[in-house]
Amino acid sequence: MRWLPYSRSYAQKIRNPRRRIRQLPDLQPAPAPLDLAALQQVHYEYKKLGLGVWHWPARHPPRLIRQLAATHLLNTFFAWDAQLQNLGQPYYLSLQLVSPDFAHSSQVIAGLHERIAFYQTALGEPVADAPPLPPEYRELPAVRQLHWTAHPHEQWLDSFDCPSGWPARYLRRPHRFFTAEDGEEYLVVRMGWVWVGQLPK
Repeated sequence: MRWLPYSRSYAQKIRNPRRRIRQLPDLQPAPAPLDLAALQQVHYEYKKLGLGVWHWPARHPPRLIRQLAATHLLNTFFAWDAQLQNLGQPYYLSLQLVSPDFAHSSQVIAGLHERIAFYQTALGEPVADAPPLPPEYRELPAVRQLHWTAHPHEQWLDSFDCPSGWPARYLRRPHRFFTAEDGEEYLVVRMGWVWVGQLPK
């Protein structure tokens, strides 16, 4: 398996790299493993950056960290795609880069069977006038192999989250209301954007 290279020229732009930043370039190429047995059983699998080696105290880590982590997810995406092709059946595969909640929400998602349609519609329709993919990701060569769409990154709040009413800080953001079949009302707040990358069909 060939891993996508990460140019160290990005690191040269950082005058005072922290020790942790210096350690990450040697870790970033290895893709996350795909558990095919679990995927075929439950029909979905995902890999978030989460709280592992890529965890950073800030929701929006420094530029270099985001580039390294995005390269890790790109490597994971292409490694999973090679494995999924060998299954000989339709599948869903996407890479999602999120802002500002990059560290906890960016991920690679794979789906089979009923999960294909679910993931294709889970984020709604792309927003034509949304911000483009940030330039730090467009600098990564492998990004150009994917077709990108932008979708709202939303937080859903209910009366349990906000027993005293909807907080003003959320109402000042772009938002909408949603009423579920059981009558429960939700406040859906746009917190940022998620850019979804997929191989062109």
